[in-house]
Amino acid sequence: MDSNKINTHQQKDEPKGKLEQVKDSVTATFEHHKANPGPVIPKELNAPEEGTKEERLAKTADLNK
Repeated sequence: MDSNKINTHQQKDEPKGKLEQVKDSVTATFEHHKANPGPVIPKELNAPEEGTKEERLAKTADLNK
């Protein structure tokens, strides 16, 4: 049992080839892009409008002064 642990630790400590090092660095770089797949899209996009059309126009005019 202990010999298996020693063998696996020795294999992990062995130096990797250049190609494997590059693959690891590229994989590590692109993992960040996989972590955030994009914005959350709600199931319903029907957001109710607040107030009447006249109230919204008055609020817009007031904010754009």
